Amino acid sequence: MKIWTMCEAYRVSSSVKVKQMEAELSQQLSALQAEIEENGFPPGAEGFNSYSSVPPPRDVSFFCVEREHALRTGLQVAEALPVRSAADVIQRELQSCLSLEYSPDSLPLLLHQFYTDRSFHLAQIKYQLMLRWTRFCRHTGVIEELYPHYKDQVRYLTEEYEDAVQRARRLSASREKMLTGRETSPIC
Repeated sequence: MKIWTMCEAYRVSSSVKVKQMEAELSQQLSALQAEIEENGFPPGAEGFNSYSSVPPPRDVSFFCVEREHALRTGLQVAEALPVRSAADVIQRELQSCLSLEYSPDSLPLLLHQFYTDRSFHLAQIKYQLMLRWTRFCRHTGVIEELYPHYKDQVRYLTEEYEDAVQRARRLSASREKMLTGRETSPIC
C-alpha cells in the first residue's frame, strides 16, 4: 500500500503565529534553565541534572523537530485499496477455511506462550491482592472476619500459578525445539 504525503504542500513552522510561539517557548525555557542554575543545581554529564532524576529542559529545536515529526506522520494519507473481485475474496476465504489453523507443531508453542503469560498474570494478581490487603486491613475486626477468605484466595492463586509454571516448563521443550531446530522427545 502506497502512502501519499502532503509534506510538499505544507511547510512546518511557516506561519507568524508559530514563530512567535517558538520565540516565547525559547524565552520560557531559558528562564527556567537560569532558575535551575541559580538554585544550585548545575547540569551533570550529558545534560542531566546530577542531583535530580528529572532532566533539565530541552531546547526549542528539540520541540520543533518533535512537532514536525508528529505533523509529518499526521499528514500521511494511505492510498485507496485496489478493487478486488468478489470471486477472489471468496476463493481466499475458502482456502483459509480449508487450511488447519493449529498444527501438531504449533499447538505446543501456543500452549507454552499461554502458560507463560498466565503465570506472569497470576503473579501480578497475587501481588495486587496482597497490596490491597495491607491497605484495606486497618482494624482488627476486619482482619479477623476477612482473613480466611483472603487466605483461600492466596492459596488458590498460588496453586494456579504453580500449575501454570509446571505446564510451561513441560512445554518449553517445544520452544527449545523450535529455536534450535533439533528434534526432541514428544511432549507428554
